[in-house]
Amino acid sequence: MTKNKSSRPPIITIMGHIDHGKTTLLDALRQTSIAQKESGGITQHIGAYQLEHKKRKLTFIDTPGHAAFAAMRSRGVKVTDLVVLVIDAVESVKPQTKECLDHINNAKAPFLIALNKIDLPNASPDIVKKDLADAGVLVEGYGGDIVCVEISAKTKKGLDQLLEMILLLADMQQIKANPKKPFEAVVIESSLDQRKGPLATIIVKNNTLKIGDNIQAGSITGKVKALFDHNNQLIKKAIPGQPVQVLGFKKVPAVGTIVTDSELPWSSEGAGHSEQSKEKSDLNKKSDLKLKIILKADVTGTLEAITQNLGDEVIIISQGIGNITESDILLAQSTKAQIIAFRVEPTSAAAKLADIESIFIQKYSLIHDLLEDIQQQILKLLEPTIDEEILGEAKIIAQFTVKGTPIAGCQVTSGKLTKGNTIHLIRNKNQLSDSKIKSIHQEKEILAQAKKGQECGIAFNTDINFMPKDKIIAYKKI
Repeated sequence: MTKNKSSRPPIITIMGHIDHGKTTLLDALRQTSIAQKESGGITQHIGAYQLEHKKRKLTFIDTPGHAAFAAMRSRGVKVTDLVVLVIDAVESVKPQTKECLDHINNAKAPFLIALNKIDLPNASPDIVKKDLADAGVLVEGYGGDIVCVEISAKTKKGLDQLLEMILLLADMQQIKANPKKPFEAVVIESSLDQRKGPLATIIVKNNTLKIGDNIQAGSITGKVKALFDHNNQLIKKAIPGQPVQVLGFKKVPAVGTIVTDSELPWSSEGAGHSEQSKEKSDLNKKSDLKLKIILKADVTGTLEAITQNLGDEVIIISQGIGNITESDILLAQSTKAQIIAFRVEPTSAAAKLADIESIFIQKYSLIHDLLEDIQQQILKLLEPTIDEEILGEAKIIAQFTVKGTPIAGCQVTSGKLTKGNTIHLIRNKNQLSDSKIKSIHQEKEILAQAKKGQECGIAFNTDINFMPKDKIIAYKKI
């Protein structure tokens, strides 16, 4: 089987905190001036570029560094073979450095550290390595095996050593492409050009893409009319590991979509991957029995106390001190995790984004309450068939307050809801909390119950954080 496989260029993602020198590093490696062209010197999109070192090609993905683009960083990691995490030797580990580590760990991507700006007089590599150790990353010489290369993107010091270590780590992974397999690529950027139409930047993973080929990305089909390399030059074909811009899709495909030959059966994981899809499906089923959370707390001691009391059924995607940020919301969206906030609040921008993306933030002020709620959710995951009889369901369509009491404006979609019923509050198929119906209102009238098709206002016995589009399920134990 291995005789059909051949080496392909490694796909490397550059990540790091804003202004730590990611684009400047790539600029130095490519001997071009990307950094000067970017708005404010900050990368505003995901670009892919191919370089050559000692007659070997390397494909780089340059991902945005600030929090608003956390989701794009996550997509970059999913297609990469190796991550270069750039850290400023003066500023050391920053919040977005830790966020990058969360994405890297979540994707289980191999990585190395590029310790940048080493030419500055106040550079402190030892302090950075200690801070990395505190963040759980042990580099070589500090009790671990993570490669850390000291560089200066400005003076180009250490760049040859960095490329050597990238190639060494890539060789250890034995990265291969199979020219006999059906064509497969990944969309890493897409746009609608006013003159050309839909454009997609893809990275080829298997086989070759040629002008005239029929292609498919999700439900979007097309025929390759033109191919452009990273220098915007027309090319006739793209081979494994090569980034290329494709003209020919009928619509703009979504970032992260698998591209295949449209003449072959298509699946969300790409053609010819039934075994891989089955393995991934089995993995997802196991993961469904775990509770994924993003945990933020006010102080380190409290954070440690909470994490030490969580069971094996809980997967901590990310944890940290301080308010909920936009990056936390985007990470929750991409990983399907819950956000747990202990005595901290979301920033105004994060709260707005959470509302737009329907991400619920569960707030607590008592550790006992937090652990008890998590335990209840775990039990529900492990025993989804707990004997309950559903009495009625309703969709929340509005949220308002009457004389200081929160009221859920509802439309009953099945059965009936009765005063005193115990209810589950459901959001995006996740059970958030339980309560009881305190009262049911219809205009100025107080109802004993509301039936299917009726609209009403519902008050609850306890303070639950409901939102429009949530679902209420009234039930009784059998």
